[in-house]
Amino acid sequence: MLKALQKSFEFKSIFGQTAEEVVNNVDLSNKTCLITGASSGIGLEIARCLNSRDCNLLMASRNVYKANLLANKTCLNNQRIRHYQINLASLASVRQCAQEIIENERQIDIVILNAATFGIPWTVTKDGLETTFQVNFLSQYYLLLCLGKMLAPDARVVFTSSESHRNIKWPEKNRFNPVFENLSLLKHEYTSIKSYNISKLCCLLLMHYLSYQWSNSERSFLCAHPGSFIKTGLCRNWWPYEALYTIMLPFSKSIMQGASTILYCATSPNLKGATGMYFSNCNHCNESDLAKDIYFSFRIHDLILDILRDRVQDLDKLTKELRVNK
Repeated sequence: MLKALQKSFEFKSIFGQTAEEVVNNVDLSNKTCLITGASSGIGLEIARCLNSRDCNLLMASRNVYKANLLANKTCLNNQRIRHYQINLASLASVRQCAQEIIENERQIDIVILNAATFGIPWTVTKDGLETTFQVNFLSQYYLLLCLGKMLAPDARVVFTSSESHRNIKWPEKNRFNPVFENLSLLKHEYTSIKSYNISKLCCLLLMHYLSYQWSNSERSFLCAHPGSFIKTGLCRNWWPYEALYTIMLPFSKSIMQGASTILYCATSPNLKGATGMYFSNCNHCNESDLAKDIYFSFRIHDLILDILRDRVQDLDKLTKELRVNK
C-alpha cells in the first residue's frame, strides 16, 4: 500500500534521476564495493544497482540471513555477492568482520558507509559509547581504518550524510577543544535527532580530514545526502517518526531516487579525482560552515582517535598503514 502510494506521487521532474539511471552506462565489472547498511531501504537499492552492473559486492550486515534472503530476491548476479557479519554496536565485531574481509578478499575499489540507526532511546554500547554515534559513525570509521591496506590506489569512499547536519550548533567553549561528551551524548543531553545530526556532521568532517591527508593520492572521499523524509526502515523505531514520514510520502523522494546521489558519488566517471565534496541531488553543494572547517575536522579527528585508542588495540598501526598505503 505504502509503496504504491509512494510510486503514484513520484515527481521525477522535481526529485531527479533514479539510482538505476545513474549507473546505466557505468561498467563496474572489475570493481569490488564494500557497503554497510545494505539489507534494506536505500542500501539494498544501491546493492541491486551495483550488482546489475556486474560489481562484486561485499555486504556487511548485522543480520546476514536477512541480507542474504533479500539480496537473493533483489539482485540478479548473486554469485557476485559475499556477505559478512558485523555488529556496529561492537568494536570487537567490527575488527572481526574486517579480519574476515582481509583474509578472503584481494582489493576494495569502492566503500559506501551507509548504515544508520535513528529514533532510538538513549543507550550505551558495550564499548561505553552512545549507540547512535557509534553505529552511525565511529564503528564505520574504525572499519575503514581496519581495511586501509585493502583500498585500491584510486579507491572511492562515500559517506551517507544528511542536510540535517546543519542543525548542529557546536558549543563555543568546546570549538577549539572538543570533548568526548560533545560526540557521545550524555543521557540528559540526548535526543535521537541531535545524536543523528552529530553523526552526520562527523561524516563530513572526516571526509575533509581524509581528503586533506590523501591530497597527493588518487583516492576520493565524498559525502552524499540521499534526501529528506524518504520512507525507509530508518524511521521504524518510534511511531511519531513513522507517521511523519508516511505523511511526507507525496513530497519526498522514492527509495530509488534516494539511492541515486550516493551511487553517483560512488561510480560517476565525472568525479574521477574529485575529493572533499558534498553532494545532494547528484550535484555538488556547500555544507555548513562548521562542517567545512578543516581545522575543526583535525580537532575532531584527534578526539575520535583518542576515543578509539582507549578501546581497541593497534590503532596507531592502523592509522600508519593508511598513510603508508596512500
